[in-house]
Amino acid sequence: MHFLITAGGTREYVDPVRFISNASSGRMGYALVQAAIKAGHKVTLITAVKNSEFRIQNSELKVVNVETAKEMFVAVKKFFAGCDCLIMAAAVADYTVARPAKTKIKRTGGTLTIKLKPTTDILKWAGTHKRGNQTVVGFALEDKAIRTRAEKKLKDKNLDMIIVNTPAAIGAGKAAIQIKTPNGKWLKLPRANKTKIARKIIGLLVR
Repeated sequence: MHFLITAGGTREYVDPVRFISNASSGRMGYALVQAAIKAGHKVTLITAVKNSEFRIQNSELKVVNVETAKEMFVAVKKFFAGCDCLIMAAAVADYTVARPAKTKIKRTGGTLTIKLKPTTDILKWAGTHKRGNQTVVGFALEDKAIRTRAEKKLKDKNLDMIIVNTPAAIGAGKAAIQIKTPNGKWLKLPRANKTKIARKIIGLLVR
């Protein structure tokens, strides 16, 4: 199989030196890449991760570096048609700065208001444009009504699998997740390291 996997949190620039981002480390995305490669699959990774700790070298891996949600969308559109399975593990910003400043914003002592606009919903785009033989997998980070919200996302975005976790998983080496497919029952995986969880996810997708 050819997996297209996204990882990390995007950066939405306010000016050339400041940006809005989130606490995603990219660990889950990179664990999925390693699991897929070890299982003998080809991987294209679209990553916003800046941490050298996660560098992976393999002849079956193509790495595409991005920063913003817009850049990630462009990259996903470019490589989506050539993949068998898209796993959107990245924490893509829901909003971006409407008008980023072209030069560094100077302190004035007064209040600064930043106007935001919605980013493109990459996962929904993929669910809408997938071919019959393609699989699209989404992640949901929820702090309440976890299953209800995840099931709504699964349906609304036409996904083949939703993987849900809680804010406790952000930046952590371990996590507990729950998995749902459109016609399947909920599968709950107990807290484990992300390497083990990634192997389970890749195994389910291959089967």
